[in-house]
Amino acid sequence: MKLTRALPKVLAPLLSSQLINSLETTFLQKPLIPQSLPSSLLPLSDHPTNSSSFYPLLPPAIPLAVKSPYLSAWLATGQEGGNGGYLAGRWAQLWPIQFPQNPFAYRLGWAGLIQVNGETYEFMGRPNEDFIGNRHRRAVQRGFRYTSSRSIFEFDAGGLRFLVTFLSPIGPEGDLVRQSLPFSYLTIELIEETLRDTDQVSVYTDIQADWASGDHNVNATWSIDHFDQSVTYKLGRQEQLTFAEQFEYAEWGQVIYATEKVPGLTTASGVASQLRSHFVSHGKLNGDQDEDYRKISDQTAGLAYSVPLSRHSKSAVFVIGHIRDPYVQSIENHKGRHREGKLSEKWGYWRSVFNLTDEAIKFSLKDYPTAVQTADFIDKKIEDDARRVGGEDYVAIASLSARQALGGIEITIGKDEHGNYDPTDVAAFLKEISSNGDMSTVDVIFPQFPVLAYLDPQLLKLLLEPIFKYSTSGLYPNRWTVHDLGRYPNATGHNDGKDEPMPVEEAGNILIMSLAYHQLAKDDEWLAKHYVILKQWAGFLVDDGLIPAKQLSTDDFAGTLANQTNLALKAIVGIGAMAQIACTSGYKEEGSSFRTIAEKFVDQWIGFSLNESGNHTKLAYQLKDSWGTLYNLFGDRLLNLKLVPERIYRIQDDYYPHVANQFGVPLDSRHTWAKTDWQMFAAGAAITIQTRDLFLNKLVTYLKANKVNAGFPDLYETETAEFPGRSKTSTWRIEFINRPVSGGHFSILALDKLNKANGVTEFPFRNRHRQSNQATSAIQPGHRLETLAKLGISWGAVMAFHQLFLT
Repeated sequence: MKLTRALPKVLAPLLSSQLINSLETTFLQKPLIPQSLPSSLLPLSDHPTNSSSFYPLLPPAIPLAVKSPYLSAWLATGQEGGNGGYLAGRWAQLWPIQFPQNPFAYRLGWAGLIQVNGETYEFMGRPNEDFIGNRHRRAVQRGFRYTSSRSIFEFDAGGLRFLVTFLSPIGPEGDLVRQSLPFSYLTIELIEETLRDTDQVSVYTDIQADWASGDHNVNATWSIDHFDQSVTYKLGRQEQLTFAEQFEYAEWGQVIYATEKVPGLTTASGVASQLRSHFVSHGKLNGDQDEDYRKISDQTAGLAYSVPLSRHSKSAVFVIGHIRDPYVQSIENHKGRHREGKLSEKWGYWRSVFNLTDEAIKFSLKDYPTAVQTADFIDKKIEDDARRVGGEDYVAIASLSARQALGGIEITIGKDEHGNYDPTDVAAFLKEISSNGDMSTVDVIFPQFPVLAYLDPQLLKLLLEPIFKYSTSGLYPNRWTVHDLGRYPNATGHNDGKDEPMPVEEAGNILIMSLAYHQLAKDDEWLAKHYVILKQWAGFLVDDGLIPAKQLSTDDFAGTLANQTNLALKAIVGIGAMAQIACTSGYKEEGSSFRTIAEKFVDQWIGFSLNESGNHTKLAYQLKDSWGTLYNLFGDRLLNLKLVPERIYRIQDDYYPHVANQFGVPLDSRHTWAKTDWQMFAAGAAITIQTRDLFLNKLVTYLKANKVNAGFPDLYETETAEFPGRSKTSTWRIEFINRPVSGGHFSILALDKLNKANGVTEFPFRNRHRQSNQATSAIQPGHRLETLAKLGISWGAVMAFHQLFLT
């Protein structure tokens, strides 16, 4: 049997002929197992040993439904309690899989059973735990594959083969309505070639009340709505707490579980174990609807569907979602009325098209074929592009990163004074998942932004908009860029100026991202709108960027440090970005001045940063025996600024292999931990294929080790592939999981796209002596000092500039 016949249209177009030949062996014959775990690590699993293959690899956790910070369901697979990548035998969990604080283990009860000719098989979750004895068994998982938008499982049960697909739509580019819809899809589809005319097949699925709240001691309510062509269950906390979280769950809003109305569809709500028992006995549900609303933990309620499948109706599609009204609140300056600002509510952008929730649900069900077509395109694009610029390892990394990177973003729209949705008030907000829950953290948007540059630059613009809006409101008192807007979902701002102090970091970040957006979108109006505040931030970097005071960088877990080499480089790249922003905006003289400063700073920075032997840069100017991953080189190369000479790129490329450990290149000489996003930034900056591939190979080796047990953790130990703090000598632990910084893994793809936008076919490194001389002759010293003063840069900085460079 050919794989192209056995797989439905949802999967076959994604595969090259070479890959199809390989997968015919892994999926349809005796499976070849790329990696597997001992049965002792598969709790309550009863899976045949090594029954499943995993392609491209077995990730630490498998994304199931990932569309927002609150619709983020995962299957843990790793060695710390995961079940090795088998969908049956373990409940889905909200993203904080590893966190110990929640006494309910972040469980999301999501069950799947299939009945074939009277025999029932479990394929999702742990509904088996409701039964004593061998009343039903597990379907045999034969294969698993992930793409950028899908997780696909293949099963055997009763002589049939079927696919279970979780699709979390991405894009298409520019379609804010579809991107903002908070829904994912679950599809169960029979493989026709294995289906016999006499087979009687039905599938069962339910969600449990534990989706409604992080506190299982509160009451939940639920309802069912029947429409002409669909059925919808809605589930929520009885006492809604707007803008409140409990153990990372939203304590307001509704969970949605919906399906199309097809012949033979049955429904029921009630005690989850009893619903499953009824299906096992009867192959369908009885239609009873439980209205005894109660505590989540009290005889946990289930909301269930049963659908018959046959040769004429081979698949069942379900929509899972989480809807909140409103989404977030954001501080704004309403001039003349509220001196300290006023909180303004924001709704999901899709509300501007679908005023009624039911309209959005019905649209999503009907839109499934379009969602599949879009997924076919997006998945193939990412796979093909990643393979072209980075090979098979990069396909595995990028495909696993996409849903996680976008799952931290929510697109919103505000209302005008008349209560109508305001098309001029569209923005996006980001949750700093797992590290501290901050809202729209600039140094989290920065490592995320490569995926936005590659897939949809408009999303980057929308994420930056609230930062600009707050910074120009008069509410924030500092010269530099704000660190974040508050704690999700409350963008209350930092009117006291006491946000986490990363002044050089954030100013450099936003200048780099602003230029990157403009290079892609050519949005002159947007750039002009923000020119004044961008110039202010660049002026701050001129004052404080070359020799940074003791402060935090984005790697705040490592503590404060003065004279950080990598941080100073970010400041210089930010100033260089401002030079191009100024020239593009028509301020040629200001642009020339900023460019001159950036070039002079680079020359000084090289002297400060190189070690005595000149074969690598130091972590900090004063630490002569130190070194660090110089990931901020990526900004210079991405934006085609040509500030840093080629030899700096080359010595870093040559040095990384000497400090690499088994699972990666450490962040710096202080510790053995590494960051996945910054390693990929370094890979993007690499000018040799060998160094690029070093980072890619190490990252895949880390993933394959399967030591961790959560969505693509971005901070890990390079000697053990575990979370920091797991060694016998450690007294603390730190876990960065499921963070949107996985967008940084798209660095090489973003570079490829920016190169095309900027007409770069080969990176023309700066000849520093020639360009510096040209820049100096273009602007005479006295003229340069006068221009610096006109830019609003402090006279102290002007005199320091004069003393350093012009005497």
